[in-house]
This record gives sequence, C-alpha cells and structure tokens, in this order.
Amino acid sequence: MATVSRVLNDDPAVAGDTRENVLRVIAQVGYAPNALGRSLRKNSTRRILLLLPSISHEFLSGVARGAERAAFRRGYQIVCSVTHSNPDLEREYVKMLIQRSVDGILFTSSCLPASELSDISAHYPAVMCSGRVEGAKLPYVGIDDEQAAYEVTRYLAMGGCRRIAIIVHPEDYPSRQRLKGYHRALEEQGIPDCPEYRVRGDYTITSGAHACKRLFSLPQPPDAVFAGSDLMAAGVIRRMYEMGLRPGEDAAVFGFDNIDMARVLTPSLSTVSQSKLQMGRKAMELLLERIENPGRRQQNISIGYKLIFRESTRRIHNN
Repeated sequence: MATVSRVLNDDPAVAGDTRENVLRVIAQVGYAPNALGRSLRKNSTRRILLLLPSISHEFLSGVARGAERAAFRRGYQIVCSVTHSNPDLEREYVKMLIQRSVDGILFTSSCLPASELSDISAHYPAVMCSGRVEGAKLPYVGIDDEQAAYEVTRYLAMGGCRRIAIIVHPEDYPSRQRLKGYHRALEEQGIPDCPEYRVRGDYTITSGAHACKRLFSLPQPPDAVFAGSDLMAAGVIRRMYEMGLRPGEDAAVFGFDNIDMARVLTPSLSTVSQSKLQMGRKAMELLLERIENPGRRQQNISIGYKLIFRESTRRIHNN
C-alpha cells in the first residue's frame, strides 16, 4: 500500500521498474484513488471556488476560462457559482471556503464590504480579479482603469469632441476609477465638467439605451459617448439609430472590454481591450501561490490593455 501511495503521489524515490509495475496493475484493475479520502488525509480538496455575478457577461466568461485553464494545469478543479450580485448569497458561497469544502476563492466582483473581504483574505486564500472593492485588503489582478479612461477621453478630446459623455456605475470601484481618468482628461484639455453628461448604467444593453435617450434629449447633446462596457455601448448605438442619429458620425461611441460583439456591431465599436484569458490565468496563479505558499507576501498584478479604434469613432478619424 505504501508503494502504491508513493507512485500515485509521484514520489521521485520510487524506482522506475517499480513505478511501471504499479501503473500497469492500476490500469489492469481500473483503480481510481478515493478523492474524498485523499483530501481528508492531505487537508486539501484541490478545488477552487470561482464567484461570478452573472454567467451572461462575455468578459467575465473569458476570465473564467483563463482561470480554469490555469487551475487544471496545476491539478485543481473549478467550482463556479453565480451570486447574482446578492451579498447574502455570496456569504453562503464563502462558507464553502470556511468549511474547507474548497481550498481558495477567486472573486470576479463582490457586494461584500471591504472589511468583510479583508477578514476573509486574512484567514483564507482569496484573490480579487477585475472587479476590485475599494479598501479591501486582498490581492488583486486587473488593469489601470483610471489611466485607460484617461486615454480614451483624451483621444476623444484631441479628435475635436468637446461634449463628452460617460456612462458608468457609480457604486462600482472600476467605474469610479474610470471617472477619475475621465475628469483628469477633461481638465487637462480645458473642457468643462458638465454633470448632465455623467449618466448611470449597469453594464447592460438596456441601461446603455436608456442612458443614450437621456443624453440625446439634452438641449446640447454630446458629440461623444464613452460607455463603461461594450454592452452599454451597444445599447447606445441601437438607441441612436432609433432616434434617427448616426453612430460614429453624429457622435463618436467608445466602449470597454472588446467583447466579440464589438467587432460585428454596425458601426464596429472602438473599445478598450483587456486580456480576459490572461487576467483569469494570472489571478488563478496568484491564488494557487497563496494556497501552496501561505507565508509568501503577495503583490497586486496589473494587466496591460490597449485602445482599439474602429468605425464608431470615424468622425474623429475624418477630422
């Protein structure tokens, strides 16, 4: 039994001939290790809890794929759960970590307060990916949202736009960072900050359409709209057509995330591209380091991004 155990756990001390004999017998009898028994002995489940606010968001689905691939390569399985942005439901899932049903937890967003997230991270392996919570003390993987938004707004302003609207979720940390970048670029370009050009959205097509109707009903409608997600930008484009406006001509439209839809919209959407797969992979690798080397100091990881220019900003290209 001890020899079989050493073979199954890749003990380098096992002689080659012995290893081959054991593996041959395992194949003949169809033996499979008892995963529950192994987890009890090792105090490890080899499972990771991945929390998503929704399964319909293409960007987060990409993050999940990157995380899953990284976990699989290291011999871990993913348990994916959807919180529907419900803090009580999120707490129920976190109990899986507290009860040792999983070895670690990867948040892609959270409705929990920063103090609660910090307490979880202080006692258990946890990492935040993409949807950072301000003040929460747990390792984070994501892009510099403020700088990305600054570059988008500056590009629109340098292209001649002076009435630049932004659609964001004010309670969301990445959105607040993007607002900072937006304001910084406006100030740098000498453009007045008009509150009526800041509109709330919840990352859906519907909220983008509602925001668009509100913006283009103003006495002085915007000449550019920067949406905090490609889905909201798609809603803007759809509603502009319904209002008899030409997206890309009457007003530039810029999105965020570079999901597949961005390329096939009419007009195709200019957007901020951030690597979904890389973000998920890096976050999972960081979490596994916390699990396997709990005493090691963990750093936040910044992922690169780039601005993609397509037809929805053609009025700027033509200037």
